[in-house]
Amino acid sequence: MNKVKTASYVSLKRITDPEAIRIAREMENDPASLSAKELAYCFYKSIGMDVDYDSIFAD
Repeated sequence: MNKVKTASYVSLKRITDPEAIRIAREMENDPASLSAKELAYCFYKSIGMDVDYDSIFAD
């Protein structure tokens, strides 16, 4: 007997608190925060991969 269990999680909640939205916008526009590409590069380095930033994220 082969049983497969599947779980899916869906959240339709929207953040409506004006203060939370303001804080998120400030964090998004902060020049000191890392971009998604930089975060991915840091992750690869943290798990020990020998990566070259320009070869992975060539534009």
